[in-house]
Amino acid sequence: MANGMASLFVGASGLKSAQTALNTTAHNLSNINTEGYTRQQIAFRDTHYLRIGGSYASPSASVYGLGVGISEIRRIRDEFIDKAYRTENGRLGYYSNQYKAIEEVEDQFGELQGVTFQDALNNLYTAINELSKEPASTVKRSSLIQNASALVTRSDAIYSGLKDYQETLNIDVANAINKINAYGEKIFSLNKQIAKIEGTGVENANDLRDQRDKALDELSEYIDISYYEVQGGEIYVNAGGVPFVTMSSYTQMSSRTNDDSTLLNPTWPAFERDVYPETELYSALTDKDKGGLKGTLLARGSIEVDYTDIPVKPDKADYDLTTADGKAAYDKDYAKYQEKQEYYNKYIEPSVILSALAGVDKLMNGIVTKINDVLCPEKDMKLTTALTDENGNEIMPNSYSYTVSDAVLYDKYKNEVKGFDNGDGTYSYESSEPLYTDKDLKNKADVTSYNYTVLDMDKTDYGMDEDKTVGTEIFGRLNTKRYIKMKDANGNDMYVHNNQNEKGDRSEYKLGNIIMNSVAEQDIAKIPMTTLQGKEDMAKGQELIDAWNGDFASINPQMYAVGNFSTYYNNFIGEFSTVGKVLYNYVDHQQTMVDGYDDQRLQSEGVASDEELEKMIKYQQAYNASSRYVNVISEMLEHIVTALGS
Repeated sequence: MANGMASLFVGASGLKSAQTALNTTAHNLSNINTEGYTRQQIAFRDTHYLRIGGSYASPSASVYGLGVGISEIRRIRDEFIDKAYRTENGRLGYYSNQYKAIEEVEDQFGELQGVTFQDALNNLYTAINELSKEPASTVKRSSLIQNASALVTRSDAIYSGLKDYQETLNIDVANAINKINAYGEKIFSLNKQIAKIEGTGVENANDLRDQRDKALDELSEYIDISYYEVQGGEIYVNAGGVPFVTMSSYTQMSSRTNDDSTLLNPTWPAFERDVYPETELYSALTDKDKGGLKGTLLARGSIEVDYTDIPVKPDKADYDLTTADGKAAYDKDYAKYQEKQEYYNKYIEPSVILSALAGVDKLMNGIVTKINDVLCPEKDMKLTTALTDENGNEIMPNSYSYTVSDAVLYDKYKNEVKGFDNGDGTYSYESSEPLYTDKDLKNKADVTSYNYTVLDMDKTDYGMDEDKTVGTEIFGRLNTKRYIKMKDANGNDMYVHNNQNEKGDRSEYKLGNIIMNSVAEQDIAKIPMTTLQGKEDMAKGQELIDAWNGDFASINPQMYAVGNFSTYYNNFIGEFSTVGKVLYNYVDHQQTMVDGYDDQRLQSEGVASDEELEKMIKYQQAYNASSRYVNVISEMLEHIVTALGS
């Protein structure tokens, strides 16, 4: 025991240490329900020792201690569990956002709500089947128009819903960017506060560290992160492949829009790169499946799609493979198919929204064009010069063909177009738009042929009206007539398929542009299903049935055989169901992992009221003991002083 006045230091240190321990325990209890709070613990140590008497030559010197001190107030936190939690939390965000998109697609098609798209398809088929039995029946024709209109309305609702949800995901991307930046700013600010407090070496900034850990937990949900602590208490955070938070600053994330859409792509302006380069966004590596931002981008997609983006494998039966020309044509079309298939697999299939948009557009385009083509049979016409209307304006062809010795041509977006090598030093191109020989789009390439389709007057039927109307389609396009009527070289009427709307833009049968033909709606007698002599054409009705039941396409040629419209839709919606189940299992697994690590953290880091109350009693007793000790020493000193004075 220390001698004299030094004994008071022992008692005082006990009071001070016990009070600090009581304060720490009270702090733990007051934050028992605070999210992200880490339990704090007192570490005691010996204070200074005094040597009395003796010398370095004499080992008989006495050593007296001056009491107890506080080594540190430390947080009970496991860094390894933290890192595991944040890794799995990133995966949870990635898969959760994709699963939400799958649920939205299923809601749009109504397969789980009872009002299904399948019903609209079945009703139209039933109407076609009934009409085939009585092609001249006004009741059956009206039913066809009614059910066709219902299908268009339903498909438009699905298309609008998917586009609206894509825009919602786009807003989610913008919000995620803002949150990531906010977390970066917060972590940087907390770094500076922690360094300022802990730089003195007197205390630990435990509460600020809790806030920083909570920010890291929440940041990990949005983007893949890695981090490490440096001397001084600050942490460096890497996110999205760049230094996100450093000692000197934090990196702001921004965004850019694609040239032909309003879809946002996250960028790092300071590094002049996208957050997710193309190769990383669509990477199939499992270690890349982290971060809700990436999951949202993948579900939303970054391009505009329609039915033309789904590859259709060429059928060998359509080519004369016994001839060199036939084999060359097949090889050319198969090369195009492979190129489109690669593009589809890389950019469209991984995206929930893009694959849904392209798939339903493919289905509706197929139904619309097949029914219209039965009622309005057409034949191809290749010309070396363009057709002109009655005003002398060039009629837009279905496509332009080119054969050039220079393999480089450019489209209207200044993109290089890939041609087919003919093997004789020339290259073939086919495009729905004019191509150019220079990237500045100043010189149009010479057209080899203008490819049109015209109404085949040898195969067409007629309406039941007095004018015996021809070329009346069921489904139309916005502000676009099906045909441009003109005279052929012999002075006969010729109906050229119109590819241009009233604004001068190319018009196709795709969602957002498909409408009901007002002529057919207003006068069902003009639907061409009777012969020139006014008799019912039963064969035309059978053609409609065969068109519906015939081979159409597959949503993915690598997975499904070609089927009819119903088979296509069943495979289409079935694929979403399968993917949805897989994603649900992923999300469920990740949630279990995240909850498991969070439970582990709570067991070691969380505040237990019973344990803290026990400590409160222990430190209160220690405080009382130190207080009694001080009283005893004080009375002893008073007695000694009084005795000496007398």
